[in-house]
Amino acid sequence: MTYQPDQGDVLNGPWIWLFPASYAVHIAEEGLAGERFYHWIHRVVGREVGGCTFLAVNLAYETAMGAAVWRARNRADFGWIVATMGTITAMNGVGHVAGSVATRSYSPGLVSGISVWTPLGLFAVVRARRFLPRAVWRRSIAAGVAINAGIGLLALPLSHKVVNRIGAGSGESIT
Repeated sequence: MTYQPDQGDVLNGPWIWLFPASYAVHIAEEGLAGERFYHWIHRVVGREVGGCTFLAVNLAYETAMGAAVWRARNRADFGWIVATMGTITAMNGVGHVAGSVATRSYSPGLVSGISVWTPLGLFAVVRARRFLPRAVWRRSIAAGVAINAGIGLLALPLSHKVVNRIGAGSGESIT
């Protein structure tokens, strides 16, 4: 059965294109605002991600998000993707708030996280609850949590721990 996307009140209406559109804005903020997100992570966590790696990974995610939206728009049985993307974006927005509060600094991505991603994500999760069976809705949210965890784990091999080498090899001894 082919899904016709403009059939009245549906979960996967044209509004879900806001996910990849807002992600482009979010990437721009993370990559260009303040000290840039990858520099902020380096300062806060001590793991370094190069600017090219940051851009390549986010372009891959943007492409995947666009493909997911296209699939959800064209297949009614893929409406669960809306709740999954909602979970991912809401968690990302809340993560930027938590990071900024914990470090008392601006986490690049905070503004779009607060103003767009968290509200869009929560709207999607709440709206999906109206359309999806409870079990599917719960699995969709669990999938969003798992994807966020996977993104965090993927960041480890794409980054490297920065070692403070001040004093290394200078003959200084620690007693």
